[in-house]
Amino acid sequence: MAAAALVLGLTSCSKENSSIQTAERYKVTLSFGSATTRADGALAEAGDVVVINDGYICFVSANDAITKVYTISSDPTGGTNIENDDLGATPVTLSDVPGTSTKVYMVANTGAIANLSAPVEGATMTSYMTNIMDVRDQGLHTAVTSVGNASLQPGATSDTRVATITLSTSVSRIQLKGITFEGDIEGIVAGIFVNGYYPTMPLNGTAVSGTWVTSNDALMYDQENGSTIFPSALETFVYDEVDMNFHTDDVTGKAIVVPTTTNGVWGYNLFTSATPQVIIKLTDVVVGGQALVDDQFITINGFKNSTNGATIGTIAGGMIYTISTSNLVVKFENMSIEPGVTPIEVDVTVIPVTWQETEVIPVI
Repeated sequence: MAAAALVLGLTSCSKENSSIQTAERYKVTLSFGSATTRADGALAEAGDVVVINDGYICFVSANDAITKVYTISSDPTGGTNIENDDLGATPVTLSDVPGTSTKVYMVANTGAIANLSAPVEGATMTSYMTNIMDVRDQGLHTAVTSVGNASLQPGATSDTRVATITLSTSVSRIQLKGITFEGDIEGIVAGIFVNGYYPTMPLNGTAVSGTWVTSNDALMYDQENGSTIFPSALETFVYDEVDMNFHTDDVTGKAIVVPTTTNGVWGYNLFTSATPQVIIKLTDVVVGGQALVDDQFITINGFKNSTNGATIGTIAGGMIYTISTSNLVVKFENMSIEPGVTPIEVDVTVIPVTWQETEVIPVI
């Protein structure tokens, strides 16, 4: 997923310091192209702009050693710091880049929860890319971690180099606009859960063994107190306590539940994985006037591309999968007292690489 373009143009270095010979140091003029992404606090739509809050720009030698580190921050101090607001239309000049550098990396929005350490000059970039991201850092579009790298290409003179970096992310997004109920059904949508997620992932995007979390135990789906599968620390990130009664839609006459907040969606930013389940928990369910004793679960077990019907086996970084209220239509036979027992699939409209909204249509 192409999230942003980072262009590095290098001009001739100053000859005032006689100890620095041609090609021993580079002077780098860096510019940052606009990017699009999705937001967590509102309905994600095409054109939402990514904000680079923090991060690092690293130059790397042919043997993978980090030769120079520039820190991105909102309040920079010192010569190796870059103000995040400068990464826009106005180029930023980086001086004193070692001539042994052959590659450049950018790690944007390193987050506060995972507390990613700063890259260290002399260490290897490969090792740094094993640093662990936390899904709680990915809740807002201003905190979606993105990475990219490119080789330095020869410039107009021996002490100039040019490169273009394309940033990408290991984060994708699932969002629900609402739920429609078919037939004489009443009740409460108590919670929405993403069953099957990675709570952490390395910067290099390689899945960590043992972090794929799944369970069909109804007791694990506790929207009020959390559980070992859905800890309270991950509420709003991989599950929500909804607690909303069905109401009749004035247009369709059907029972529906839609978010009442300004967000307009229930949204979950997730690390790339095999397509997870989306499980909706119902309480106080009444069917045809008869109250059901047990809580009920609706399980969305997979996505299909609504454009071509292809099954989507993996949620991809930079993609948004949106389930519309009119497309998620649930019948009584879709409900079960166990999560994951009566799965349905959803059709999704996939718009790749540009962080644009992806329409999801459930097939029940």
